[in-house]
Amino acid sequence: MRLYPDYQQPIIEALIVLEDSGIDRFPVNLHAIQKQFRNLFEIRSYGSLMEQSGKSREDCFKLFGSEDGAVVSVSGYGKYIIYYNEKMSKRRTRFTIAHEMGHIFLGHHDEYGKSILARGGIGKILYDRLEKEASCFARNLLCPAYHVEKLLESHGITKASRKKDGWVRTKWTQITENLETIFHAEHLVESAFDVSTAAAEARMIFLYTDLNNCRDYPIDSESTEHIKHAATWYCSHCGWVRLPGSSHCFECGRKQFVFMINTSGVSYRDLGVNTHTQFSPCPVCGNEIFSEDAGYCRICGNPLSNPCTHDPTHLNHPEAKHCYACGKPTAFKDSEYHIQIKQSLEKYTEGDFSMIYKSEIKYDRNTNRVKECPRCQNEEFSADATYCRICGLPLVNNCIPGQWEDDYGNSYPRDPHVNLPDSRFCEQCGEPTVYFQNKLLKTYREILGLPEAEDDGDEFDSDIPF
Repeated sequence: MRLYPDYQQPIIEALIVLEDSGIDRFPVNLHAIQKQFRNLFEIRSYGSLMEQSGKSREDCFKLFGSEDGAVVSVSGYGKYIIYYNEKMSKRRTRFTIAHEMGHIFLGHHDEYGKSILARGGIGKILYDRLEKEASCFARNLLCPAYHVEKLLESHGITKASRKKDGWVRTKWTQITENLETIFHAEHLVESAFDVSTAAAEARMIFLYTDLNNCRDYPIDSESTEHIKHAATWYCSHCGWVRLPGSSHCFECGRKQFVFMINTSGVSYRDLGVNTHTQFSPCPVCGNEIFSEDAGYCRICGNPLSNPCTHDPTHLNHPEAKHCYACGKPTAFKDSEYHIQIKQSLEKYTEGDFSMIYKSEIKYDRNTNRVKECPRCQNEEFSADATYCRICGLPLVNNCIPGQWEDDYGNSYPRDPHVNLPDSRFCEQCGEPTVYFQNKLLKTYREILGLPEAEDDGDEFDSDIPF
């Protein structure tokens, strides 16, 4: 008879159960596990047993030897019933059910031929061994050692000493940068895996033990590496997800965040920037081809950055209304650009921009002068020609800049910028180009088959004298 706990097999069994049940997100859904193994066990409350049998709650405590729960082997059916005390907290109950699952998957009832594993029935030493193994299974089912370690690493938390409070934040990470909230390892585990404070503390106490067991024995954690976390940092005021590195909420500008599971929380799309800190792809039309110094998308004219109105060096997410660094309004807040981006991202899911803007216009890559007039297809130009000699179209697709005004109210024309032949808007100033104004280029909405945005125009006829 083995009296000493085996801490390897419970870890292996827990990982197998997670994989077989198709768990893809923490906190672990115990209902999904019960559904997968419905032919092996059922889960019932003490209350249901009391209603069926007429027993009192105290009778249940005496029968099972526990106020939390127990598992009963149904003789002759090869099936089990897990009973739990529904009066306990949700998080404590989750661990109780996982613990009783451990007894089932580790074969404890079959090993000792007992329908109910109680201290009085099998002896204290043996009972303690079975309990330790079931608890090892439970903590590695609800909060596997591998995933706890990764969670702590992402928050810069390492084991600094052997003391109880030895798990401390020792470095800044992408997630914790500019995060002013004080947090601890146990709090992260409790919130991320939806376990009780006691279970989170036990998880931290045995973390190194379980990690060493995984590394010293052929225990493969790769089968569960795909499981993601549902818990993250949320603004405690408006409930929006905090983007890594931000000290203020992009939505409301506050700077109070809390780590929790929030199924009703909202977040911005995962849109990227290129090495030149430009939105890539463009959040409105999906264009990904920009010059290094472009400030505007050459296809739709949308700005390629969303700077803070207080400090232009603070560049924000395209949907952001407030600056991540100081909480001041962004350039897009309450602007037409913000509305266009919202409308576009409502239509296209994350990264689902199918548009590729191909151009058939041939041009000199050194001068951007076309080799064939895009309007009349004339190919005969003199070496220094600026306009087509047949239809008069400029051979370079310049923008049509507006006026600029000096301190005395005098207006002057701006210098035009040279653009690629297929540019609808200027990358430098965002104004329309000559070829676009002459309707030689379709709008991105026309290419996608979308109706053009309505232009309200002037409310009154300008010819009517008032």
